[in-house]
Amino acid sequence: MNLNSFSCKAVFFLILMATGLLQAQTFNYNPDDLLICFRNTNSAVNDLVVDAGPISTFTSLTIGQKITITQFTGSQLASIGTNGLAWSAFACDNNSPVDENLWITRPRTSYNTQTTPWTAGNIFAQAPAASKIDSVGNDAITIGASLPASGNNTTTALVEPESGHKQQDNGCYAFYVGSLGNFGGSFQGNIEQNTANNFTTSSQNVRADFYQLLSTNTSVPAKFLGYFEFYTNGVLVYTAGPSPTVVTAAVITGISRHGTTNTISFTTGSSGTYSLRGTNVLSASRTNWPVILSTNGTGSTITLTDIATNAVKYYTISAQ
Repeated sequence: MNLNSFSCKAVFFLILMATGLLQAQTFNYNPDDLLICFRNTNSAVNDLVVDAGPISTFTSLTIGQKITITQFTGSQLASIGTNGLAWSAFACDNNSPVDENLWITRPRTSYNTQTTPWTAGNIFAQAPAASKIDSVGNDAITIGASLPASGNNTTTALVEPESGHKQQDNGCYAFYVGSLGNFGGSFQGNIEQNTANNFTTSSQNVRADFYQLLSTNTSVPAKFLGYFEFYTNGVLVYTAGPSPTVVTAAVITGISRHGTTNTISFTTGSSGTYSLRGTNVLSASRTNWPVILSTNGTGSTITLTDIATNAVKYYTISAQ
């Protein structure tokens, strides 16, 4: 009887061990790993946290080299949704008080125009954001450990519920990044790129630039490393830079019409190519409007003309 009782207990213990091993095969985050996170701004139900591996993988590339982010699946992204997303990529070297280095995205407002770099700060300025970055990864481990290993809970990607994790510690990504995308005010600006509600059918990808902010380079522009491009089919690709210059976005300062000649004036930066685009209908995205004329930036206002027989025509200026 005692032997049988012991055997039953031993078997039960082995079952518990096996269950523990199964649950242990969940999200994994290590310091200095790059995290890529998604949240839906229309339906705040789940977030997707992705560990893309050591940040050194992304800082050691040659110019033009690309990495497709394969650590998450289409079904995991479908749990969040591709339309109406806010997404970002970030990492930290949170070894206070020695280092508080940051690697963070900045969303592009113009598809082909690099953003103005973030400004690097000292260890005291960057420590609050670094702490929240680490918390996103460490709390994803905690949340993942409470869920069974599955297609939505793997070593490299976790679909984490916002419910119960948005107003307190053991928080989800949305809890730490905050509604303004600036880590609850601990970072200098919004790090998240957004997708439109019709993103999947828009034929227009979106990009976010990626910067390195070293705490030893206080008050200087951050180093541009490259950019992430999120495709309308849900694929995310990183392209290494650096870009030699920042192309300044154009501002149309005047439009006039004489007979069938339309004259458009606009500001330019000292570099880059500026294209006058025009259309008679507004159904297409502005980035798809036909190019009428292109010119190099001079740092001054430029004037271009277009012969148009239609009484109504719409214009925009793209820069790259």
